[in-house]
Amino acid sequence: MTMELLRALDLRIARLSGAENFALAACGVLIIGGVDFVTGYEISMSLFYLGPVAMAAWYAGRWTGFAIAVLSCMTWYAAELAAGSQYSHPAIPIWNALVRFGFFFITGMLVVTLRNSLRVQQYLARTDGLTGVYGRRAFEDRLQHDLALAQRHGSALTLAYVDLDDFKVLNDTLGHAEGDLVLRVVGRVLRGSVREADTAARLGGDEFALVLPEASLENVRLRAEDIRMAIRDLDLAHNGVPLGRVTASLGIALFPDHVSDPESLMHAADAALYEAKNAGRDRAVFCPPGRFPPPPARQITCS
Repeated sequence: MTMELLRALDLRIARLSGAENFALAACGVLIIGGVDFVTGYEISMSLFYLGPVAMAAWYAGRWTGFAIAVLSCMTWYAAELAAGSQYSHPAIPIWNALVRFGFFFITGMLVVTLRNSLRVQQYLARTDGLTGVYGRRAFEDRLQHDLALAQRHGSALTLAYVDLDDFKVLNDTLGHAEGDLVLRVVGRVLRGSVREADTAARLGGDEFALVLPEASLENVRLRAEDIRMAIRDLDLAHNGVPLGRVTASLGIALFPDHVSDPESLMHAADAALYEAKNAGRDRAVFCPPGRFPPPPARQITCS
């Protein structure tokens, strides 16, 4: 329960703009400054200023963290003067304020560095390094998430498998460098063919997948044909040597139009891809409604 509350709070703060994050952190600094004034100089509150500094740096970035560090330093200094703290020399509170600023600033920069490093690691873990689309793990997570939303809201969801035709022959004949070039370009085609809410992923080798939430059947047909033709029309060459025509087969299944339960969606799209390969390749095949049983009840036929 506590972790769920923390995740909800994290998501809520993450949605705030930079100005809103600054305002929230500044309010925290002023509250801590008020407590600092009330408790007096004998009880140090320096550690508590790190909360707003770290929050601003984490959610809003380096410069907002820097600004909150400055505000924290000034607030502490003002609270010290207002509380009537006595020092042997007037420069001492200024020195202490500068030391605290250095402490706040370094902490904020460490938080920013940690955040950036985490984002890079998350990107590398979720993205296929060769093609720039999502990797298999991210695909599975997003498919599960989108399926749950489709079930909850009764909306449509499309899963399409995209498999390059005779890619192994091309790879073995021309070499892995040329094969990698083809995969990178196909990945670029798929990235350019999806909306922000969609998912384009590489499952491994020359196998790709698309997850398209809330797309109509006609829209899916048009997009599948556009993707197939875009791949077919690629004019690729490596070191001046043409790589020949690249084609792809697509197997497509829609939830809930083509399958009645989410668990069958991947099996249905795979069966449709199998049919596309058997029918001669370089085509998009849909698994039609009413002809897909829960696996492995019987052989699936798609057209």
